[in-house]
Amino acid sequence: MYLVQKRLFCLLSCNKSTIHLSSYQHCSVLSFSTAEDHSSNHRTKFMLVDPLQSCELSSKEAAKIAKDRICEKKLPSSSPSIEFFKQSGWSDAQVMKLIKRAPSLLHANLEIALKPRMRSLQDMGFSDTEIVQLVSLCPKALLLRDLKPRINFWRSLLGSNERLLKACKRNKFILSYSLARTIEPNISLLREHGISDERIMHMVATLPGCFGRIDKLKEVIKYIEELGVPRDSGVYMCALHVVMGMNKSSFDSTSATLMSFGCSQPDIVAAFRKCPNVWALSNKTICDKMTFLIKEAGFELTSIICCPVILTYSLEKRLRPRYEVMNFLKQNKLLDEGHSLLSVIPLSEEKFIMKYLFRHKEKFTSLYDSYLAAVQGKPHVVA
Repeated sequence: MYLVQKRLFCLLSCNKSTIHLSSYQHCSVLSFSTAEDHSSNHRTKFMLVDPLQSCELSSKEAAKIAKDRICEKKLPSSSPSIEFFKQSGWSDAQVMKLIKRAPSLLHANLEIALKPRMRSLQDMGFSDTEIVQLVSLCPKALLLRDLKPRINFWRSLLGSNERLLKACKRNKFILSYSLARTIEPNISLLREHGISDERIMHMVATLPGCFGRIDKLKEVIKYIEELGVPRDSGVYMCALHVVMGMNKSSFDSTSATLMSFGCSQPDIVAAFRKCPNVWALSNKTICDKMTFLIKEAGFELTSIICCPVILTYSLEKRLRPRYEVMNFLKQNKLLDEGHSLLSVIPLSEEKFIMKYLFRHKEKFTSLYDSYLAAVQGKPHVVA
């Protein structure tokens, strides 16, 4: 096996021309290890394959595609699928990207699968550009027998081809989910919990992953309700998104990190209701920000619990630079009473600069330049 890999490495590194391996050939290189097999098959393992050559793939890309293919079937010398896509107006680059994402399309039946389903998309009102986008995002859609009802369902729920394409961009498997077993039960569950069709439509467009598993969705909805997040609140969708993306142990770990700084269980619940995005942060990030806010900036724990969104801002690009600016202005008696760091952290960059820096730009140039460097991620030192 080592000798074969060494030969393959030498061939790939020495030959500057594009090398194309069929799925059968690639598998034969990696799947067998006897000396007899290596000797007898050596001449056939590096044959050029026309379908990939027509798309001008590099040796690395060809090897990656070959690795994903079904090893039992050898590609023919030419591919009707590639020719079909090109004749349909696809560029070489678009075809190459499509085949890389779904190599199984090379073996799809032209008359039974590809042509009828491409025609179906045209009949449903998709433009040529939209078809390229849809198939590129969800290439296995052309292998679905019930593609039309799936498309019609999602489009009727989302309201337009554009929104459907956005949902597909966020989740390439959205068209693959079974309507009867997965999607419709999920939507019914959300409706039963008082979530309007408008918000469901928004969830499909922004959180399509929520519709993959109904058991997970049930669990998350129940947990969010236990935490007291109202269904009609502005953070409900955010809470759903955050909790859907983590397991309970991760959620509890984040809560434990906050509690290590003195937060009580009621504090944890209150913070989550106001800003669920805190739970999307790593424990180290939370530790670093809590340590800075409490030990350096002098924040009270109650202030952080009342405004947990400050934990979502960058420590190096917002929290620390603004603290240094405010501290400098205070020390030089340039800051009026009532201007606290807590109140200025949420301000936009433009408002903060205009209100606290621009009028002092000429006198304290180093302060101004230091802050601009900080927000750009460059080293900064307030003079």
